[in-house]
Amino acid sequence: MAFLKLAEAKTLLAKVVHYDFHDETLLCEAIDTTGMRKPQSNQRLALLGDVMLKHVLLDTWYPTGTPKGTGNTIVSTLGSNGSLAAAARSAGLAKCIITHPGFMGPISDGMLATAVEAILGAIYLDSSKSMDKMKEIMTALGLMAGIIG
Repeated sequence: MAFLKLAEAKTLLAKVVHYDFHDETLLCEAIDTTGMRKPQSNQRLALLGDVMLKHVLLDTWYPTGTPKGTGNTIVSTLGSNGSLAAAARSAGLAKCIITHPGFMGPISDGMLATAVEAILGAIYLDSSKSMDKMKEIMTALGLMAGIIG
């Protein structure tokens, strides 16, 4: 089942955000919420992805010259669990998340947001830490709305 979800995630990301992973283990870690393969599941990648998301948002905001409060609002709005979960749902990522075998419920906003952050972290590492690639991916996911034209 995990292999099928990995293949589906890889295909979906290639189609939606035009990114092909070089190291599929990073993508597998990013979509795995179980912790069965790695003790902390996708949490480490999500932490990295969260920081990179904020970095790209603020790096794009800063040249606008708008007040600090605007930067804070951009980060808190576009980086919110709701915004990240909406981006995941819009892209169709919910069907790619690896959950525990007995999990029967819907994928929560928190799980989707964490998965998006983890995918961003995985892409950051897989792309040789390319900030341009991060911005492209975030734009494709609708996470740059209102900052760039």
